[in-house]
Amino acid sequence: MLSRQDKKQLVYFFSAIIWGTLIFYLSSLPNLDSGFPFFYDLILRKLAHIFVFFVLTYLVAKSLNNAKRLHLWFIIIAIIYYSFIDEIHQANIITRHGNYLDILIDSVGVFLGILLFEKRRKNSPKGS
Repeated sequence: MLSRQDKKQLVYFFSAIIWGTLIFYLSSLPNLDSGFPFFYDLILRKLAHIFVFFVLTYLVAKSLNNAKRLHLWFIIIAIIYYSFIDEIHQANIITRHGNYLDILIDSVGVFLGILLFEKRRKNSPKGS
């Protein structure tokens, strides 16, 4: 029988899979134009990159819920690699292009997700 903690980790794990799938799906759309002027659209898109990878990182970290530094480094590397794969995927979509700068922007979201995870873990009474 699964403990309550195990169940919570499974929820985070499946949420991370769904969120990662959403990222991949959005990358496959030929046009994500917001309708805003170019500058505002550009800022909105870059903030969206940070946000989606922030959420993905946090969900993955919570699914492992292990305070060991090695696990956190694995999460950072794995999700930045996912960002790289996502940009390659975008490069193969008509009207889209992959951009290595987006990987750096995604990395900001990754590090923010790790920072939130660490802050919440350290502030929790049980470290959960």
